[in-house]
Amino acid sequence: MSIAVLRSARAAAILTTLGIGLGLMAGAAHAKPHRDRFCISPIFTGGSEQWRDLNQRYDVRERIVGPPAPATDDIADPPGGPGCRTALAGERWVRAVPPWLTATATEQAAFITNFQSARYVIDAGTAREWSVTLGPEVLRSGTVPADVVLPAGTAGLPYVVPVSRAFHPLRPGTHTSTLFVTMAERVCTGRGPAPGLGAECLEAGESEYPILDNGPFTVLPGHPHATP
Repeated sequence: MSIAVLRSARAAAILTTLGIGLGLMAGAAHAKPHRDRFCISPIFTGGSEQWRDLNQRYDVRERIVGPPAPATDDIADPPGGPGCRTALAGERWVRAVPPWLTATATEQAAFITNFQSARYVIDAGTAREWSVTLGPEVLRSGTVPADVVLPAGTAGLPYVVPVSRAFHPLRPGTHTSTLFVTMAERVCTGRGPAPGLGAECLEAGESEYPILDNGPFTVLPGHPHATP
């Protein structure tokens, strides 16, 4: 059996495991996050609420931290402007990043096959720095809905994206979160950089996930609702 066939078989097995062939993201429509925990995508216009709300798209009940998006949540006016960049002290949170959009399922499978780990570094370069390394279980995959209007040309495209597990609560103040991914081989989107990202390829080895706007986020004093 050739190396190419082996790789194709491995990719197919991984895709099946992740549920791409079975509509993995269809389950996101049934997610029931607390209604004070919305994180509305800043990247896509159009599509259902289940797609635009990252909590529903990724079936996440905890606070999502990441995109500088207009957010409908229990924090009416977060410091620094609207966005999913504000959390409350005492609540767990999940890191989300712009998805890796590909030209075809071939490039999507290449990303999944070659993905080895995601390393999240919190408060890099400070005395509070800590990091967590997670494996392929963080990947979420699917297809951009056909009724998405903007960015133009993205409807129907395959995507894959790392979504962290829930991290422990942070103290009030300003924090940063940087994502590094490790790939076995170089991978590319086949269509140029995905919206919100500054590169169309990731090199073999560890590299920073190329988020264009990876600004800090703020943790405010508060009393978050308990998550069942």
